[in-house]
Amino acid sequence: MACHDEEVPPEMQEALAAQQKYKQVEIDVIAMRTRARAGLGRAVFEERARQGKTQDQAASELGVVVEQVRRYEREWRIWQREHPGESP
Repeated sequence: MACHDEEVPPEMQEALAAQQKYKQVEIDVIAMRTRARAGLGRAVFEERARQGKTQDQAASELGVVVEQVRRYEREWRIWQREHPGESP
């Protein structure tokens, strides 16, 4: 977006560019966090399946509440649906 298109004074061009960079970083961080949560959900799910553990047991071992384990695994299922065949 050009400054003249947005009617930004020339002295604000650097600030506008920094703001755009900041907004992109926010978007990137959200994507990274989503990917990491999906990876954690996959790891928890696979470990539970391999070891025959319940969500309660996994939560206890991870030091979180069972609802958090459910959220991790839900993120993994969402990732699988939205990114078929792609590893988080």
